[in-house]
Amino acid sequence: MSQTAAPRFRDILIFTGWIIGLLCMGFLCWSLTRPLRTDLLRNSINRAWSQTGESRWLQAPVLPGSLPSRLSRLGTWYTTEEGRVLVFTIITDGVFLPCAAIVDASGMVEEIMPLGPRGEKTLARVSPGIIALHIRRIQGEL
Repeated sequence: MSQTAAPRFRDILIFTGWIIGLLCMGFLCWSLTRPLRTDLLRNSINRAWSQTGESRWLQAPVLPGSLPSRLSRLGTWYTTEEGRVLVFTIITDGVFLPCAAIVDASGMVEEIMPLGPRGEKTLARVSPGIIALHIRRIQGEL
């Protein structure tokens, strides 16, 4: 190596190590805060449902280890008295629409509910084909 190549190579290694360190820190923060994030999401949904008069309550998150990996990729699962609820996002026309899919004990989707204040209007604009696609995807994974 020439005299100018060694410092440049060292700088590249330092920069690469710095990027890898940032990625590792981000991964650790994301994975270690999962219980906090699921509890905050559950409390937020229960508060929104109580304001709309919904009788269902999310009780506890389903632990990711108790689900097959393909189910945990769909969204966050919670238990209710009647069955399970999947909290996921529909993306349409550049709009993120958080929704809850109510799944009964047999694995059939009973209802898809929007979780935002303008959710009903936005869900009405979503194509029925897209909603049916999400329903088939959820039921197909169960």
